[in-house]
Amino acid sequence: MHAIMKRQYMLSLLHRTIREYRSLVKQYPASSCDAYTKLTKGTPLYSAPDSHEPQNEMMDSLLQGYHPTFKPHPLGREAESLLLLRPAQQMCYYNGKLFGGYIALLMDRILADCCCEPAVTAYLNTSYLQSVPPTTPILLRAWPERIEGRKIYLKGSLQIPGKVSQDWVDAIKTDALFIRPKDRS
Repeated sequence: MHAIMKRQYMLSLLHRTIREYRSLVKQYPASSCDAYTKLTKGTPLYSAPDSHEPQNEMMDSLLQGYHPTFKPHPLGREAESLLLLRPAQQMCYYNGKLFGGYIALLMDRILADCCCEPAVTAYLNTSYLQSVPPTTPILLRAWPERIEGRKIYLKGSLQIPGKVSQDWVDAIKTDALFIRPKDRS
């Protein structure tokens, strides 16, 4: 009985938190992102499920505005996504520096989308070269490095605008290993 009440309380708390974050979200015009790059717009790979489950609402909120584009690569495909974070996504542990855990989530997502077939993260090595201001546009990039059987080795970066117009600077670099599940047929 106690476990059920605790679970209901936690779900209620999560719902209230999500509702408060959603109320803070403001829509930014697409032109504010397009001014920083010449990336072509793609169709979103991530589409929100029709469920109102708390975990789906949270993921929808965290990935809002994420619309990757893809280019052919000899080992599969490269992925890019330009994001201008909304207020609810601008999570900072230290003032003016985007939270590293959120950055890792974004990098894990773009790397997973770079895989042509379903695969799971085996490791994600993230190097934080410089802090990322929460209000700056960010460019996520991912590409395959090599494939060995079910293993897909990937590289990625999170870039922010440089001092020169149209110049992007690596703020975060990642190395990752994704593994395709065994065929169970």
